[in-house]
Amino acid sequence: MGSKEESVKWPLGKPGRILLAMLFLPAVLSIFVQISGFNFLPSNEWIAKAALPALAVGVVSAALPFWLILKSRREIDGVRKGFGLLIAPIAGYFFGKHLVIIAVPMLFAFIAGHLVELSFTVVDAHERGSKKCRSPVQVEGVPMLFDEICRVPENIRRELGPGQRIAVSGRGTSRGVFVESLRRVD
Repeated sequence: MGSKEESVKWPLGKPGRILLAMLFLPAVLSIFVQISGFNFLPSNEWIAKAALPALAVGVVSAALPFWLILKSRREIDGVRKGFGLLIAPIAGYFFGKHLVIIAVPMLFAFIAGHLVELSFTVVDAHERGSKKCRSPVQVEGVPMLFDEICRVPENIRRELGPGQRIAVSGRGTSRGVFVESLRRVD
């Protein structure tokens, strides 16, 4: 009746699981917010300032699942364990880094945001886009998935080219902004 398989005993107990969920939930939610069509851009200043903390959180977030898989008492076949040891740290790093770079400024913008205007440099304004992001303007220095402003009117896109500066305004803080409008900065 007893199962030979034993699950990993969580080293930090229930408070550790709650803390982990509180840390990763904002990172996951920030990705869903972006995918659902709300344009959010973290400021280049925030990205530069938070680079070291983002790296630290990313490394810890990558190491934790790696360690848990290695410490697992369950019998896992070689392929599944190898796949887990490869994918889990990459996903952990991605979510940990996005927690600091994206989720924190997005949370500040959502809770304490006001009308702000931030500057960005255009990478490409003439891409066709995709079903999820029509008529995009891609900006420089912002992490993938968050580097496009979607649904930009064609008359504005025509005026933009690589290297040009734009001012993006909307609800946010100096850390990031939910894009409502943009204009070319001369």
